[in-house]
Amino acid sequence: MKMITFPNEAIPLLPVQAARNRAPHPGKKIALPTIEGYVFKKVEQIILLEAEGNYTCLLFDDNSKILVCKTLRNTEQMLAGYPEFIRIHRSYTINLNHLEKYIRGKGGYVVMENGQSVSVSNSRKPHFMKALEYYFGGGGD
Repeated sequence: MKMITFPNEAIPLLPVQAARNRAPHPGKKIALPTIEGYVFKKVEQIILLEAEGNYTCLLFDDNSKILVCKTLRNTEQMLAGYPEFIRIHRSYTINLNHLEKYIRGKGGYVVMENGQSVSVSNSRKPHFMKALEYYFGGGGD
């Protein structure tokens, strides 16, 4: 069992906590809560997440969609260990691995590999540009 050491004591991690602290690996699946139950999909297949009220629509590389019974923020928390997911708009989070191009402008917009265009909000553009630089090693404006 993995242990966390604090000054003067060691606290064992439960297996679930240890799993959360591990780095993600390719091919890892995520459990997506839907109205019918759970759907298990590979994280790398997710192109983008779109807010739909208290639900989130996930679009996959095979053009399938799944409506998840969680807000966009809660769905992002499920993907917290994956730095390729970046919020670019109040309603959209994209997977940088499926990004085809970024078109500059006031906020600009991205074009995903499936051809879908999504606006980058003015308020999120600085964070988006830093993410591009970090993730791809360039791409400044």
